[in-house]
Amino acid sequence: MIDKIHVFLMICLIISFFPLGIKAGTGVGTAGAQFLKIGPGARVDGMGSAFSAIADDVTAVYWNPAGISQLEGFNLSDTHTYWIADTRFNYLALATPVDSVNGTLGLSLTLLTMPEMQITTYQQPDGTGLYYDARDSAVSLAYSRQIKTKSDNRKLFLGINAKYIHQRIHHESAKGVAIDVGTLYHTGWKDLRIGITFSNFGPDMHFSGPGLKTDVSIIGSAQHSEDKPIAVKTKRSAELDTLTFPLPSSFRLGIAFDAIRGSKEVLTFAIDSHHPNDNTERMHLGVEYVYKDSGSIRAGYKLRLGSRKGANGKSVSLATEDQEGVSLGLGYKTDLNGMEMNFDYAFANFGRLQQTHRVTLGLSF
Repeated sequence: MIDKIHVFLMICLIISFFPLGIKAGTGVGTAGAQFLKIGPGARVDGMGSAFSAIADDVTAVYWNPAGISQLEGFNLSDTHTYWIADTRFNYLALATPVDSVNGTLGLSLTLLTMPEMQITTYQQPDGTGLYYDARDSAVSLAYSRQIKTKSDNRKLFLGINAKYIHQRIHHESAKGVAIDVGTLYHTGWKDLRIGITFSNFGPDMHFSGPGLKTDVSIIGSAQHSEDKPIAVKTKRSAELDTLTFPLPSSFRLGIAFDAIRGSKEVLTFAIDSHHPNDNTERMHLGVEYVYKDSGSIRAGYKLRLGSRKGANGKSVSLATEDQEGVSLGLGYKTDLNGMEMNFDYAFANFGRLQQTHRVTLGLSF
């Protein structure tokens, strides 16, 4: 059974490195709930988001729920990100093994907020004196367990993550549900690991709320006392119907291996192939160097695949137009009276959108 799984995972890995033939721009801007695409964890961001085959900290609830079965004890992680356009992104996650369910349970809370902005109209472009804000949030529950194998060197983990999604802008809101499914396989050959995840699969969402309600005037006719019809205007309540939008679902397949694994240092390389439903494919490359299980240095790169035709008819690579690229990170881990604490920082360059900074604090005991 495990040998068949091994072959299946290797076939998926090979397929993922071939373009899917999606034309550039296909699907761009068609999915909603874009905050679900903001990955948590300064450690992961420092590695260019190449983490689906590593998934060995509590942020695996997001990246690959199968990975939380690798954790021991109680694990907690809080990520704060100064995101684009003066927004704030926060991600809180915890995971712990639970004997009664024969596996590991994880919880997460995602929150994207923005400061208040003044409402403007066509008649009052400088502001009406009223303000609005927007907030996106998601709560998830993950479960993972390790599948027994014939070899101690080979390990197979399976996981699922169910989430409730809520978006609000002013008085209007949208609600939805989605699931993530992941698998992680330790091949037993030179620390090679393979990870596969399917993320954000669920029904379409749409906005509703009191701001969409309005009164509609209907002109009809009524019979006059002299049997002559007269025009009559009546008002009826109505609600504007908004278009539905799909979730930003995706398929991610990655590999990771330790080029160096000794008593004092570990050097890990990782690569993810990411296939979203609302954009072209992207490759994520990452490297992490850990010294004495304490200090860490990380680097990553995101590469958009595909091309488009320019105004002159020549082919233009999407990699040259992608705003994401290089990321760098640092980490420090220490022991405090039997409790392990880790601090991670990551910097990512978004080109015209400037830079982002992520800070993550983690605890495990």
